[in-house]
This record gives sequence, C-alpha cells and structure tokens, in this order.
Amino acid sequence: MRHCRPVIALLFLLFPLAVPAQYGGRHGASTNTGGKTTAPPEDPDTATFKHAVAVQASEEQAGQFHRMITSTEAARQQAHDVQNLGANASDSVALTHQATVLQSSVEEAQSENRTFRQSLSDSQEAGLKKLTKKLTQSNAAVSKGAKAISQQLQQGTLTSEWLVNAAANLEKALVAFRSDQLNLGKQMGIPSP
Repeated sequence: MRHCRPVIALLFLLFPLAVPAQYGGRHGASTNTGGKTTAPPEDPDTATFKHAVAVQASEEQAGQFHRMITSTEAARQQAHDVQNLGANASDSVALTHQATVLQSSVEEAQSENRTFRQSLSDSQEAGLKKLTKKLTQSNAAVSKGAKAISQQLQQGTLTSEWLVNAAANLEKALVAFRSDQLNLGKQMGIPSP
C-alpha cells in the first residue's frame, strides 16, 4: 500500500496539467494537415512516470524479491565458505558434503529467481526487457558453474583444489547475478535489503 501513495500523489499533480492541454488549438484554428491533428510529443517526465507505473512491483513481488535476494546471498556466502576450505583439504567426505551443500544453495537461489520472474506481468516484462535479459545471462553463468560442480560430484573426481577454484568462479557469477537482481528491483521500485 505504501508503494501506491507516491503514484497516486503524482497522478493528482499531473492531472490538472493534462486538462488544459486537451483544449489547445481546437478553437477554429486552421491547420494545413487536411483536418488531421497530430498529437504533441509526449513530455519526457510523463513518459518516465508511465514507465514507472507500468513496472511498479506489487507487495507480493517485493516479498518474493527479498526472498530471491536472500537465497542468492546465501549461495554466494556458501561459495565463499567453500573457498576457505583450502586446496589442501583431503577429507573426501567433507569435500563432497561441501560441494553438495553449495549445489543445493545455488539451486535454491535459481528456484527463487524463477519464481520471481514468473510473477512479472506482461507490461513489466516489456518495460524491463533489457534488465531481464541481463539477469538471464548472469543466471546462465551461475548455471554453468553449478553444472560443473554437479558433474564432478557424479564422476567422483572431486578434488579440493578443483572445488576451491570452481567455488571462486561460482562466487563471482553469483555476485554478478545478485547485482543484476538488485538493478531489476530498483527499476521496479523495490528498496534494496
């Protein structure tokens, strides 16, 4: 509800300005357009306002956004923690456990991202096309890193040195992923956590 107040206030401010504009030039003024009138160019402030309204997040979307950001940050923290194991860790059970936990946290982050993306309306998708495309690309980088870890787990060839390097790459991808998520939220009027 608190997100709607600024929008409503702005509508009241802009409405009186739009009313006189409707009557301009229509009182017998002759035009050389064969009776056709052309619409005046749209004011940039009005266009910005319309865009903001079209992409504004609902309260439900804001809640889902915060869950998505939290899960992405948890996955990033898990990738960071795996790097702290060091390349000399030799306990294969502990390595496998850490890799599995990392893989699960990444899957959770991607699931929350999908849920949020599915909540976007058609007008939000259209208005946020560049940002959602960038988010899709950063998600693909995260998927690539998670897939590499999954393959090593399935093959049973996981080494501590390899896992530390893979976790470092995955952390970088998750940082970019989170940044793209925050940029999307900002455009939707969702305050950063």
